[in-house]
Amino acid sequence: MNTIINQVYKPMVNKLEPEQWAKCEPEQKKEFMHTFDKFAKELVEALRSLQSNIVLEPYPAKWKAEAQKVSHNSNVNQEMINDFEKIFNQWSEKIDSTLEEVEREQDKISNDAHPRQELEYWKGRMRKLTCVSEQLRSKNCRTVVDVLEAQTGSTTQDGLGKKDKIYLATSKFRSQELRVTESLNEAKDNVKYLQTLEKFIDPLYEGTPTTIKDTLPALMNSIKMIHTIARYYNTTERMTGLFVKITNQMIMNCKFNILNFRKIKLGLPTVGSITANTTGGTSKRAIFDDGVLWDEKEFPHDELIAMFQTCIDLHAAYLKQYNFTKERLQNMPKAPQFDFSENQIFGKFDLFCRRITKLMDLFETIKQFETLKKHNLEHIDPILSKFQDIVKKFK
Repeated sequence: MNTIINQVYKPMVNKLEPEQWAKCEPEQKKEFMHTFDKFAKELVEALRSLQSNIVLEPYPAKWKAEAQKVSHNSNVNQEMINDFEKIFNQWSEKIDSTLEEVEREQDKISNDAHPRQELEYWKGRMRKLTCVSEQLRSKNCRTVVDVLEAQTGSTTQDGLGKKDKIYLATSKFRSQELRVTESLNEAKDNVKYLQTLEKFIDPLYEGTPTTIKDTLPALMNSIKMIHTIARYYNTTERMTGLFVKITNQMIMNCKFNILNFRKIKLGLPTVGSITANTTGGTSKRAIFDDGVLWDEKEFPHDELIAMFQTCIDLHAAYLKQYNFTKERLQNMPKAPQFDFSENQIFGKFDLFCRRITKLMDLFETIKQFETLKKHNLEHIDPILSKFQDIVKKFK
């Protein structure tokens, strides 16, 4: 499936000429390509997950017939018990290692992460744990557990020490099974709720500050629903983390659109990335060369200042929608409240807006002096010359 989609159909679809799309509307084409790319990526991720998953080795085939006959009152072949105990302990170590690994992966998500990374993390976690859970329910696994449990209940005089050791091992395994089941249920539940956000966070990646502003009520309503009814995700820590990731992506979108609004308007190739590049669960900040903003031909002051203003408007709308939702919840005392750290959620965006407010003042001042240049006022030249020196220092 992966080979057919990613190596056959995807290159063919990418090479389609405009006339080959025939009557397909641009919006339909965009939606199709988005869904197709998403599906292709999911396949790659699923395969990668399968290849990296643990495998609980089968017990030696020579014991197959004897293992089926074991009961709690029967004498058990001690050689078989030793083999089963050895493989059982190996399984236990692998499961412990996997559970620790999925916990560590969450810590790897950086402070600059974006909301899609959160969903990708929980999907990956769900795939890993599903694989472990399926193996735990397999005939191979159940046979080994049943034989060892039969040994702890048998009447053989092999010494209490051996039985106690096996009993402790099977008890630990049972608790591991419960941990896997609980962690898998948590991952499934979190994926289910985070997927409801997908269509509302898409504009953060594909839209502009203006189009994001229009989708904020729906996005906030969806977050409120998760906070109200999700079984696992509605903790203060998780919800704050989700808001921080949404804020991060809004800032990335603003940066991208500030640098590319003219190129988007003229249909030219864009620069930079609208998301931070992610590798192995960590994120790297997308590199933007904001030195180009000084070029008035590329970035006319009027248009640049207007673009800055749309970012400030988005920040104001985001804050307003958050407070509106928070107030609505306060009128429902039994519902979970938005008791999150607003400094954590909005702090980075506040700082970003303070920076662009200073830039607006700066470019507004430059624009005024550029206007003065056009008038042949007496003694203006030394003032303009001094101003140009100051601008150079700012650059």
